[in-house]
Amino acid sequence: MSQRNIFSAIDIRSDKIICLIAQELEIINRGKILQLIGIGISKMPINCTKPLSLPHAEISNHLKGAIKKAENEANAKISDVFVSISENMTSEYIDFNILCKNSLIIERDIKDFFKSKLFTSLYTKLSEPLHSFPISYRLDNKKSVSDPIGMKANNLLTKWHIISVPKDYLEITYKILQGMELNIKQIVSSNYSTSLAVLNDIESDLGSITIEIQKNKTVLSYTFDGQMIGFDIIKIGTFHFTSDISQIKSLTLEESERIRKKIDIYDKDKKYDKDIEKFYAIYLSRAEELTNLISAAVTKTRFNSLVSNSLILTGYGAKSFVIQKLMKSKFINSSFRLGSTRKINGTKTFIDNPSLTSSFGLLTYATNHDLEGEISNDRKKKKSIFSVIYKFFQNL
Repeated sequence: MSQRNIFSAIDIRSDKIICLIAQELEIINRGKILQLIGIGISKMPINCTKPLSLPHAEISNHLKGAIKKAENEANAKISDVFVSISENMTSEYIDFNILCKNSLIIERDIKDFFKSKLFTSLYTKLSEPLHSFPISYRLDNKKSVSDPIGMKANNLLTKWHIISVPKDYLEITYKILQGMELNIKQIVSSNYSTSLAVLNDIESDLGSITIEIQKNKTVLSYTFDGQMIGFDIIKIGTFHFTSDISQIKSLTLEESERIRKKIDIYDKDKKYDKDIEKFYAIYLSRAEELTNLISAAVTKTRFNSLVSNSLILTGYGAKSFVIQKLMKSKFINSSFRLGSTRKINGTKTFIDNPSLTSSFGLLTYATNHDLEGEISNDRKKKKSIFSVIYKFFQNL
């Protein structure tokens, strides 16, 4: 063992704050591996749906609690962190054209976008870009390619998918963490970090949908050719199941949340539970609604032809046997599976938990991505796959 690097991630969610600390080890004959060495979790109030709207002292205490637990377990002090957020994101598409003068296209040509007025104009008083994905390329207004690096052309047209977030929302995040003397390396969309955690290379290249059931919503993220090409949001999450039980049965949210979690792992085909059955119909009704909305969103999305062959269910509510069964019956013609973390070593209790995928995806991001606009010194040649994506977007 010759090298040890530490990475830390903080996932800010409405159900919990999660802090992860991992070390990257370079081991002879095995290369680099990422090993989880510390995890800290601070659970949010049951009625919390927007964590950054909590009073400053309250959200700070939750963050400090999660960080302290992770640091104690890892026996390490963190200072630089990658942070994920899950609210208030929008997307748009921008075409960027550059003149190459029949010379070989290099990575710098693509990343010239970050120096252009098209990109800098995205920084306004109200919002700024969080992620920028180059999702299709066209050479000389004719040839669509998966990767133009090393090719010759007079013109290169790149279509970019931009995810933006309100500036005041980002400022709150920076203010809270900088007040704790933490340096934010980068803020990442939880939608994106989740897809990084759960997708294998084939799913990422050939197209897939990551369905993440969060506490206050469900996010459908569409990935093709290794890039996130879009997402949809359904405003139903696990809190709505809990709220239904609470209102119909006149129970507290805390009591209803405990019942919801029991129903999540209840398989009525194997064992009948009289007490759970009192609430099962309420839960099932909401599960059917959510599944129907997911099915409708997948059917209606303009990305359907690119991504609908592979669906991965993950997130806080993904452990529900009921939802898993309903999803399998809805998408019988697609490959469907439960998503857990890949590419990170650690205790299976954490690694296999779909509720933690957005958090582990942050670590994957930290070890595999350059900061926006940087030129990579270790660029791997992208696999060439069937180049249909530019034609697809051209016809939208």
